[in-house]
Amino acid sequence: MSNFRLETARCTVCGTDKAVPVARGRDYVYAGSDEYLVHVSCEECGHIYLSPRPLPSEIDRMYPANYGTFSQKFKGRINPLARVKSVINVKRFMDVAGDLRQGARVLDVGCGNGELLVAVKEKRPDLELHGMDWYFPPETRANLERHGIKLIEARLEDSPLADAAYDMILMYQLIEHLWEPRTSLERLNRALVPGGRLTIETPNTDGYDRPLFSSGTWGGYYVPRHLNLFNFDRLERLLSECGFEMHSFRNLPAPMIWCYSLQAMCQERLGKKSFVEKLIEPRNVLALAVFAAFDILAIAIGKKSSNQQVVARRRRA
Repeated sequence: MSNFRLETARCTVCGTDKAVPVARGRDYVYAGSDEYLVHVSCEECGHIYLSPRPLPSEIDRMYPANYGTFSQKFKGRINPLARVKSVINVKRFMDVAGDLRQGARVLDVGCGNGELLVAVKEKRPDLELHGMDWYFPPETRANLERHGIKLIEARLEDSPLADAAYDMILMYQLIEHLWEPRTSLERLNRALVPGGRLTIETPNTDGYDRPLFSSGTWGGYYVPRHLNLFNFDRLERLLSECGFEMHSFRNLPAPMIWCYSLQAMCQERLGKKSFVEKLIEPRNVLALAVFAAFDILAIAIGKKSSNQQVVARRRRA
């Protein structure tokens, strides 16, 4: 199994290249490579990022055909996990977008299999929905177009988005995958109407559980796919510098990160395919419910979880 072709990165928040290693891990989820890669922390601002990291040309290996949002494993109305995810995601969308005007245009960047957009279409059929991802399998494309969802197949960093084209942009669990977060946020700012909203959900490096897996098995590291990891302060700084103003922030449960953290720890200590690892598989609804309960309790007593939601607005002229 060959190693990734790599490039050295620099901090996307403050631009410096001075950093110290904080975690070392490998691809515990898809085993695309046995190579260990390193997340570093910027000595100037503390931002955590992968360096060296895979080149953009390695994207096919980073996201194989069985990658979660490409495959069918979480799809279908009879799949209890798919139903729970759909209900939760639609509720979060309605919490921040329930007052969108009739006919508003919404773009979901990194929409994957598009299940969120399909579910939103049922709640708000008046909205004009667009989905973007770097690749849509033919079955996914046909399904989304059948629901009237317009698709953009491109990496966000390369996409030609029109100015002032959208009333709201969603970026759920996507910014951490970007090679160029700053350039991408500037592009999204231009694509929003003045006052338009950007909703981001992304891992939070201040999560109370990260120190438990500090060596490199924390699920938020998600080597080699998570290239940039933020806490709220550094994400707010980057958004402000890209033309946004903050609207709201909240902690969210992160049960998937718990599953990935514990699976990675099991692989390091017990090897692959251990019995314990199978018990905490991310498709195990009971395991997800237990971990979500941990986080809900922690958030209730003032802890920061490993998942955050930020809503920002494009500044008005």
